[in-house]
Amino acid sequence: MEERDEILISPKTIIEVLKKNLVFIIITVLVCTVGSFFITNFLVTKHYTSSISLYVETVDLQADSPNSAVYSLNMQNYALKLVNTYIRMLDTNTFFTKLADELGDKYTAAQLRSMVTFTSDDTTEVFNVSVVSDSPTESKIIADTIAEVAPDTISNLKSNAKLKVCDEAQMPTKPSSPSVSRNVIIAFAIGLVLSLVISFVRHFLDKKIKYDDEMTTICDIPVLAAIPSFDTYINQKGKNGGAKDNGKE
Repeated sequence: MEERDEILISPKTIIEVLKKNLVFIIITVLVCTVGSFFITNFLVTKHYTSSISLYVETVDLQADSPNSAVYSLNMQNYALKLVNTYIRMLDTNTFFTKLADELGDKYTAAQLRSMVTFTSDDTTEVFNVSVVSDSPTESKIIADTIAEVAPDTISNLKSNAKLKVCDEAQMPTKPSSPSVSRNVIIAFAIGLVLSLVISFVRHFLDKKIKYDDEMTTICDIPVLAAIPSFDTYINQKGKNGGAKDNGKE
């Protein structure tokens, strides 16, 4: 009999492997999912985000001025270009050092830089400042302080520059990260794929002949007889016996 080198994959094989390893697959998926849930909730540090919106203000002419419409449009375009300039002016050691002083030196300038993010959509004169901290209270305090310090910093660097707060910071009510649902879904997928891979690898590394038709497929030898599974035979016999008893009654 030649050694079996090729791997035979059929729907029957897949079904048999899944049935044989069903408990292992379920346990692996549950362990990964439940483990991810508890780790995310109780071991991973939660972070909270508080944000403010700042508006780049420009000076408009009177509405009755002949060139007011053209001038307003030019000022709007100019303000859009100023947004990135203002962000760059705030994202400096000078600003974060002043912010640290206002916060009573609770944080260094480098720490504050890592906690603060400036974003804009390049379509409006408004840009956002987000503060991420492991404390919701601290996130709001830092965001409120930025709202106080940023306009003064900009005006000191550019005499005719003005910033206004158009959306004040709110106290975060829930963490912005980590996401429990996302981590649980990822863990579920990883557990499912991992258990399936292990099940099929273990199956195909097993060189034993598992099914009757493998004898004829691999060895080209007809099967004259096979020893049945005694557990299956006993269970079937018990069911048939119980059915007969019920019929007699």
